[in-house]
Amino acid sequence: MAGKEDQQPLKGRRILIVEDEILLALDLELFLESQGSNVLGSAKSVDAALALVEAENPDAVTLDMNLNGESSAPVAAALQERGIPFVFVTGNAGKDLDYPAFHDVPLVKKPYDPTELVYKLVQTLA
Repeated sequence: MAGKEDQQPLKGRRILIVEDEILLALDLELFLESQGSNVLGSAKSVDAALALVEAENPDAVTLDMNLNGESSAPVAAALQERGIPFVFVTGNAGKDLDYPAFHDVPLVKKPYDPTELVYKLVQTLA
């Protein structure tokens, strides 16, 4: 019989959501919390995301590639500098960022199954 930990693969993990679509961010927050994570909040701009990364030092981040028309590359670079794992989320088939430094970052395409995103987060945290 599977234990509660098996049902909450992100138990105790501090996750930051970077997403400019508020309904998607809220849905993802609820789902991540159901998986045991502690959602630190959500940011819908590069500046807000950078401030939260600095203030909260998350365990992992879900990072939309395009934030209201602005590339999230500065956030991705800051996360890599700090060694914070992250998963890119995009509705544009991954065309938003074409930087060699980010080619190994896991990618989830919108619309996505939240369990796929959790699976990729768990992989990046392993």
